[in-house]
Amino acid sequence: MKAFYKILMFTALLQVLTSCDGYLDLVPDNVATVESAFTNRAAAEKFLYTCYSYRPQWGDLFNDPAINGGDETWQFYPIASHVFPTFTASYLQRGFQKLDDPYLNFWDGLQGGKGLFIGIRDCNIFLENIASTVDLEESERIRWIAEVKFLKAYYHYYLLKCYGPIPIINENLPVSASPEQVAVYRDKVDDVVTYVNDLILEALPDLPDYKDMVMSLEAGRVDKQIALAVRAEMLVMAASPLFNGNTEMAGLIDNRGTVLFNQTYDPEKWKIAADACKEAIESCHSVGKKLYTEIEPITLTQDPVFQIQTMLRQVVCERWNCELIWGGTNSQCNDRSNHATPRVLRVNSEVINTISAQWAPTIKTVESFYTSNGVPMNEDKEWNKESWYAKRYELRPEPSSGDEKYLVKEGQRTCYMHYNREPRFYASIGFDQGIYYGNGKTEFESCNYTNFLNLGWSGYQGGSSYSITGYAPKKMASYKNGITANNISSPEFYPFPVIRLADLYLLYAEALNEYSGPSTEVYEYIDRVRERAGLEGVVESWSKYSTDPSKPTTKDGLRSIIHGERTIEFAFESKRYWDVRRWKEIDTYNTQPQGWNIMGETPEDFYKLQNVAEVPVKVTVKDYFMPIRETNIITNKNLIQNYGW
Repeated sequence: MKAFYKILMFTALLQVLTSCDGYLDLVPDNVATVESAFTNRAAAEKFLYTCYSYRPQWGDLFNDPAINGGDETWQFYPIASHVFPTFTASYLQRGFQKLDDPYLNFWDGLQGGKGLFIGIRDCNIFLENIASTVDLEESERIRWIAEVKFLKAYYHYYLLKCYGPIPIINENLPVSASPEQVAVYRDKVDDVVTYVNDLILEALPDLPDYKDMVMSLEAGRVDKQIALAVRAEMLVMAASPLFNGNTEMAGLIDNRGTVLFNQTYDPEKWKIAADACKEAIESCHSVGKKLYTEIEPITLTQDPVFQIQTMLRQVVCERWNCELIWGGTNSQCNDRSNHATPRVLRVNSEVINTISAQWAPTIKTVESFYTSNGVPMNEDKEWNKESWYAKRYELRPEPSSGDEKYLVKEGQRTCYMHYNREPRFYASIGFDQGIYYGNGKTEFESCNYTNFLNLGWSGYQGGSSYSITGYAPKKMASYKNGITANNISSPEFYPFPVIRLADLYLLYAEALNEYSGPSTEVYEYIDRVRERAGLEGVVESWSKYSTDPSKPTTKDGLRSIIHGERTIEFAFESKRYWDVRRWKEIDTYNTQPQGWNIMGETPEDFYKLQNVAEVPVKVTVKDYFMPIRETNIITNKNLIQNYGW
């Protein structure tokens, strides 16, 4: 057992030493024993940052399952040649996950996944040994302990999202542990939720407020508002159908006869979640957090169209802005910018252009955004009256003119679906003939625009660096990025928005609606987000413009609206992947991903719908959770595999 323990420790150190994401990912070097890691403050601080180093790489196009593992985007993938796709999560959305060596394996720390159980063990080592550090101020020791308790709770929570019921590792097993002790069981979902909740509450009093943080030195470290927001998000997940009375998982019973998923729906969980959301919101407000509504000074002389579009893009891309609650610093912002940006400069064929735009929104995502009236396209009375919805995929005969020139290049033609849409559509989606404010062009007369047609500068150019759908996720790249003939020069860094205030607003509205139905307070928190996007309130918009005016007045109708708001507001922000799962709506993924005929050389040829998946997409109940590696199931007979795997 001693030899086994040493091997585990060595494996853990190897895992940690591969991380190099910044000051929160430092690892103790030349550490011979655990004791020597806590002999002085400097060594202990390195171990603190080791505990941080296991944070999932939120927003990383390669290693975040939620950034492109769902149905929001698609990418070129030469399946016939068995070339690895650029993004690991592409395997998940294509149904290529496997048992012997799962992709994005957060259980073991393999195939792009962080080893979260190893991270939990290091957190336990820290908590067991930090008392021995003699030159550490007591106030600092107390804060560090609180931070590590939170990280330990968060790693349990992330594993819960990925795998459902997991073993709770409150303390590390001793070297003398018997084989029976090592063969741990998965704990019930409700027990894991309670454990995470209690551990966050235990850490909370000793965490600093955001306003007391020195952001130039401590950006990304945990504060009280982050802890409250994560707790609220976790409790909303626990109240959601996937975890609250999920009878589809009734067969997940271990060899003790323990049913791992509760089988009785409990509406009170929504009340608990709503209270946690409200507490987190009030705490964020108390330290100055608010929805980002800043108008960029450079847009003040421009049309209001560009002011609101730029503001909505900067909600994500303005670093450490007033809305951001928790920013992730350990993923490659450069990659996001490169893969989100289409070519917006005309270049000759001899210029090598490294801008990729491979991260391509699907037609389904494009359709999810509201009309300019703030309701879905298929519900808009005006769209139905003018037959715009029926003709949405067709090339409009009339070229862009008048005020349309601020959205679509004047004199150019595009499809009906690209006109009369809400501001978040134009801020979030790069489309054929669409205007790109910024990127070195801040006067309207000289603004760039896109041309996704084959032989157009934004479209297919051969190789693999192109958008497979004819769209780009515009909002995920800052308007401040400089675009040259062959690359993005010095892309603006921004921390990935793990949680922002709008997230809490919509989670609160969702929890209230699920508990007690529509109310003035539910509308208020949805409408705060809509107002920032330049839209009227839910009730007003539906009563004036929708073919289903009573939709916001019923729990089911308002649920659908809230789900739609989250899909729009957090497009490309790693939310929908988890939302669709907790809502138990993964079957919606089975809509085949579509885009335009990117090989078309004329507008008439381009605007023809194409399926972009190499094989039909088929997801089932088993895809709600990731599989546990087969080796673990064979080695530990007390573990039970997830449903369907």
